Amino acid sequence: MRDISELPSSKKRVRGRFGVEWFLGRRPTEINARDVELPKPAFDPKPYRLAYSKYPGVASGLGAEYFYREGQRSPLSYYHMRSPASGDTVMVGATDGRAREARTIDNYVKEKTRGFAVQIVLEGRGVKAYFEPKFPQLMVRLGVGAKVRDLSQYCKRDPDVEVSVSNKGDVVVVRGPTKARVGTLAYRLLKQMQPRLLPYTGKGAHFAFHPAKRKAMRKK
Repeated sequence: MRDISELPSSKKRVRGRFGVEWFLGRRPTEINARDVELPKPAFDPKPYRLAYSKYPGVASGLGAEYFYREGQRSPLSYYHMRSPASGDTVMVGATDGRAREARTIDNYVKEKTRGFAVQIVLEGRGVKAYFEPKFPQLMVRLGVGAKVRDLSQYCKRDPDVEVSVSNKGDVVVVRGPTKARVGTLAYRLLKQMQPRLLPYTGKGAHFAFHPAKRKAMRKK
């Protein structure tokens, strides 16, 4: 696509323009609003640029089995440094940014430092979760006059995964050491908190930032 300033009509002095062109000159008329994807620059394989990403020393637990594994499209460079100035630091280098900032490294660091958490949001009139009287006796009510469901068995399945409820009873938080264990328990709790009419009424539970798609009510 040529720039608007390179067109012959832009270089000529033409009179008789109106509107915005009279003040600011000609402007490009081609837009990319309807394109499925924005145009990408051409791939230039050379020269390769080696860059590094900094991680805590805990990332060294992945070991050579991960950093020096076979079949890598962008081989990794790994340095583990321990000094009073920089502390315990791991530097991971690669020519591809996605390889040195892989989700595997990020998940491993989170598992060893802070763990993972999932929020289940309860919406609708009369929808509430609470402990009766305390953990792990988790009770959930899915509406006014609805039968209370006892979900205590799910809170006892994994001893390392913690389930907590907000003061209002509209948010259930599941915390644990690994993403797999937290996700498994959170998904099972979500299925017990979702009624069948959730897509139509919006009443029930959903993961935070992932609300259920609403459907139009059927007219009789």
